Amino acid sequence: MGTRRRWDGFPVFNYTLFIVLGIIMLYPFWYVLMYSLNDPSVPTSVGFNLYPKEFSLDTYRQVLSQSTLYTGFMNSLIVTAGGTLISMLLTISCAYPLSKTRLKGRNGFFWLFFFTMLFSGGMIPTYILVSKLHMVNTLWALMVPNAVVVFYMIIMTKFFRGIPEELIESAKIDGAHDFYILVRIVLPLSKAVLAAVGLMYGVGKWNEFMAGIIYINDSKKYVLQVILNSMLNEQTLASQAGSSTVSSPESVKMAAVILTIMPIVMVYPFLQKYFVKGMLIGAVKG
Repeated sequence: MGTRRRWDGFPVFNYTLFIVLGIIMLYPFWYVLMYSLNDPSVPTSVGFNLYPKEFSLDTYRQVLSQSTLYTGFMNSLIVTAGGTLISMLLTISCAYPLSKTRLKGRNGFFWLFFFTMLFSGGMIPTYILVSKLHMVNTLWALMVPNAVVVFYMIIMTKFFRGIPEELIESAKIDGAHDFYILVRIVLPLSKAVLAAVGLMYGVGKWNEFMAGIIYINDSKKYVLQVILNSMLNEQTLASQAGSSTVSSPESVKMAAVILTIMPIVMVYPFLQKYFVKGMLIGAVKG
């Protein structure tokens, strides 16, 4: 007689749980999107469910009609691309030596880096330093300060430690120096962690807001987030003053959120597999 297979309900529970969690996490984004696509003349008391009550692109037309928006978009692209490149170069330059046990004083250097995760100089000393370096009112102020995130450096260091030492030794026997080994052997094998850390740096640079408020005074150098915030404040003041506006402040806010996150949402699917792999390997190896 064949044995009766016992029904295992764990997979069903597991899939159900993650589907419910996915819906809970997706709904706020969907709500914001539907709110921004709703006709701004419809009262907010009507509420918004899975679709807009009256579909309209008036809010997006109002936001995109601002010429300063495109200037901010280009500034954000420059800060994101340049800042991510600088951060990656500095992080790799710190992580690779720290992954080698032969580095003298390696533990001391590591604890110096780790100390900065717990304590910082504060806003005023940082501003004074940036001012002394003549970076105030330049895009460099958004790219150079806080260029290295120690947590990301630790992830990359642990990943580099997982690369077989035999590859490094065989390259040295063939006469390769450390820089050649890093560029031609280590980095090609580290695409996962490079994509993961690069994505996190890019998201951080793209969402940079406070630094743009503190260090930038020239409106031509405002990044996208600062310009969208200014537009929202102007819309709120106009609404409070009783001026006739095309869209409500809430609709502008929702459209601004969508415009801000869309570039990252479009890039993320191409880096997702590297992001997950890099985070897992970097977290467990070492």
